[in-house]
Amino acid sequence: MSENINPAGETRSAHLILIEQSGAKREIPQRSPLDGMAGAEEAMHEHGHQLREVKLVSEKRAIARWKAGELGWRRVA
Repeated sequence: MSENINPAGETRSAHLILIEQSGAKREIPQRSPLDGMAGAEEAMHEHGHQLREVKLVSEKRAIARWKAGELGWRRVA
């Protein structure tokens, strides 16, 4: 059995990319895409006013993307 398998059965890692209003990017490694989704929600809730976009990427493919707007966050991909 592989050591990379987490309790949810996910075997691939993910990266959470936070894009600030200034355009600066921060990439945060995640154990799995599921952990990345939870991390994205937390980032939007806690740091939403400082961010303009949040992306979740796994294996060089975007899994999900959110953009900040006047009415709050909306998922665009």
